[in-house]
Amino acid sequence: MSSPANTTPVAPLQLLLIASLLVLGSLAFAGTWVIVAAACHGRAGWMALVAALNAIAWLRMAKARPGAHRAMLAVFATSASIALGDWLVAALPIGAQVNQSPLEAAQRMGPDFGWMLIRLGSTPLDWSLIAVALVIALRLGR
Repeated sequence: MSSPANTTPVAPLQLLLIASLLVLGSLAFAGTWVIVAAACHGRAGWMALVAALNAIAWLRMAKARPGAHRAMLAVFATSASIALGDWLVAALPIGAQVNQSPLEAAQRMGPDFGWMLIRLGSTPLDWSLIAVALVIALRLGR
């Protein structure tokens, strides 16, 4: 009796590759978001949509098998990219005030202060774009 192709176990090396690519992709994307936000002199909330496409592309490059697991990984990677990108973008004006990079400023921001900056800097459109990005990641991640 043969088993379907989707039920065969994933090799540990492939799992490590998928995890590594998602972490690297999320970190690289967050850095890109900061550069775009600094160049646009704004939050660049539309980058959340690009974060979803970025996560899906990384999963497909890693040859992750289609299905619910890949969709959940896409949502997780998109969420991580958005959270880190938002955090670093919120740190941009703080770093500029004290002559630090966004990464240095983000390391010094506490969670309450960072969340307050994200809430104050986000418009309803930004929150809507984040929700749409997560839906895109879920749908296209399958």
